[in-house]
Amino acid sequence: MKIFILALLGLALSGGVSAAPDGQGTLEVEIRNPLPGLVVPNSETWIDVEGDASSLGGVEELDLFLVMDTSSSLVDSDPGDQRLAGAIQLVESLPTRSDTRIGIVKFDSDSEIVLPLTSDRNGVIEALRNLDRDGSTDLAGGIQSALSGLDLGGRPAAVRMMLLFTDGKSRRISAFKSARAREERAVRSVTQQAREQDVAIHSLLLGSDSRGAARLQTLADATGGSFVQVRDPRRLPEAFQNLRTAGVDHVKVQVNGAEPVEARLLGSSFSARIPLSEGVNEIVATATSLHGVERQHTTEITVRKPGCGELKVAARLDGDPALSISDRGVELVMDASLSMWGRMEGRPKMEIAKETVDAALQWLPTDLDLSLRAYGNRHAREHYNCQDSELLVPLTRNNRDEIRDAVAGLRPNGQTPLAFAIEQTGTDLNNYPGERAVVLVTDGIESCGGDPVAAAKALQTQGPIPVHVIGFGLGNDADENIQRLRSIAEVSGGHFVTADSAEELRGALSVLVGTAFQVLKDEQPVARGALGSSERILLPGGDYTVQLDSSPPQQLPIRLANEEQLSLVFDRHAGTVSHQKQSEPLAYMACQNVAAFEEPAPVEAVTTTAPAAASAAAATEKSDIQAPASPSPSPLDDTELRVLELKDAAQPNALHIEAIKIPGGSVEIWQYLQTSPGEADWAVLVRHPLRDQGVETVWRGSDLERARLVQGLVKRLEVAASQMR
Repeated sequence: MKIFILALLGLALSGGVSAAPDGQGTLEVEIRNPLPGLVVPNSETWIDVEGDASSLGGVEELDLFLVMDTSSSLVDSDPGDQRLAGAIQLVESLPTRSDTRIGIVKFDSDSEIVLPLTSDRNGVIEALRNLDRDGSTDLAGGIQSALSGLDLGGRPAAVRMMLLFTDGKSRRISAFKSARAREERAVRSVTQQAREQDVAIHSLLLGSDSRGAARLQTLADATGGSFVQVRDPRRLPEAFQNLRTAGVDHVKVQVNGAEPVEARLLGSSFSARIPLSEGVNEIVATATSLHGVERQHTTEITVRKPGCGELKVAARLDGDPALSISDRGVELVMDASLSMWGRMEGRPKMEIAKETVDAALQWLPTDLDLSLRAYGNRHAREHYNCQDSELLVPLTRNNRDEIRDAVAGLRPNGQTPLAFAIEQTGTDLNNYPGERAVVLVTDGIESCGGDPVAAAKALQTQGPIPVHVIGFGLGNDADENIQRLRSIAEVSGGHFVTADSAEELRGALSVLVGTAFQVLKDEQPVARGALGSSERILLPGGDYTVQLDSSPPQQLPIRLANEEQLSLVFDRHAGTVSHQKQSEPLAYMACQNVAAFEEPAPVEAVTTTAPAAASAAAATEKSDIQAPASPSPSPLDDTELRVLELKDAAQPNALHIEAIKIPGGSVEIWQYLQTSPGEADWAVLVRHPLRDQGVETVWRGSDLERARLVQGLVKRLEVAASQMR
């Protein structure tokens, strides 16, 4: 006698079930959780592995009868008809292409075939829904009817199986020993018939009846089936699913070749808990059938270091965006020495500097008081005038037009008296009551024998006056000049940045004109920034203190979580300063290579101007952060990604937001100010010599995040195109 033990779920093979050459069946195993390619943080040291394993007993067809108890006792034991819900879920779980026929038998005081064997799944489900509940429990009669149905309608080559459900209660015979004895004999008789006809009986008992449990367990064991007992009717749908497995002896799971872990088998499902290691984890599930056949399935997951958190610090003054929460005066010192006739991007450096300052005057908030000093603009270089420095516009608030006119009139002419110009800023800013800072734009070093580093240091005797230095187009002597200019910033508590293009000069100005702040960890600075700038500050999760160099200074403790973007806003209203915090999830960016800030490191060591949705390569260029490739944006249709009317980046109502370098150019995001309601605010521009006029607008819309997606996509397209040129 051959006892077939198989899993209904195992029929979920494409094209149905096929016989194995050795007659021992086809064994299938699949890991369903975790999904392939899953990435988890290294805080996850264990993971639950789940999957399916089943053996198909060497057959091509299955004939199955659902033998359903419909006695009146189910009114009390299963008031919600959970048994029917479970049976229906089981039918629905069978793959539509599997060669399975299903019949239904109901039994109470009597038994009958409600539905002969059929391939009509919908008909089976409808018949299950129409079952009633009446009478007592004739278990043997139900099995006998199913055996008859299999004998009459079963296919010769099909595996025959029945799934038997009952609550085990029989009001009719409970008081009579003779009746119980007859029932036991009847059950033994039909069990023997099932064995002789190679019919496996899988049985499910609802309730705690010990006699019924023992009977059904014996019946299942004798026919090669399985038995499940459920006490809570709400668990019946799950229990029906758990009757699907047989034929698998065991499943073992191992990771990276370590000692295998014995999995727990429940129905066709297996589960095991395994440890994880940082890096790639190869998980292998090995299933062994009752015949000794083995099959494996492998998946990989990656355990990564925690992702960075991002901190954004901003200010508002009476509800409007501001560069400080106190009065702030900034003196712009512009290099107008003869070397500013040098060319960048095919144009004189002075021309680029003028355009940049002119554009900056449009987007700088009105809360900023400005002054303008220039040096080297009045006397010819051969006159060797080392006091050639002039305050062109004094420090005040509403002087944008005066500064614009003064800048427009500058002509590179003379020497580079850096030290003298820095000394003079002390006089210019001496009586200002609020925050004070100097922004020095220069393309060279001292040419008059002065000591600009000592001058910047001496300036601090008047109180904190950081000198921020923008090294602009430094040329062949860049290394030497950078070190000397960096020292000016270091001794004064300022920033030093370099700018080798127009967009970099614009970005540097946006970083340096706002109030500076530091991020402290255990009282040590780990990052620096400035209000109003677009730089990103990426840090590992932890407790920090934000120290704002305002007047008076402000300090605020914060807690930054990994993979969180925390926005901190200082708000000044009616002389009182408050703060607001807002957090939201942040796309993963590896944090292990973010260097701690150490004086006198430049701001680039811990910040990047790359947009959040831009490619990982751009972020790496700025911050040395190793990040996975960004997910591709959703497809862009022809109406969205197209060449629009040319919008010159130098328009007075355009504000440069951020840029990604590409070979020979950049992909930029611009904000158009003073637009009408509903008019597009954001634009993505490609700046490249191969474009007409060097600039082309490829997208314009009202969604900044969409602009960043387009920017990242265009960057990848441009890089690919450059490799083909």
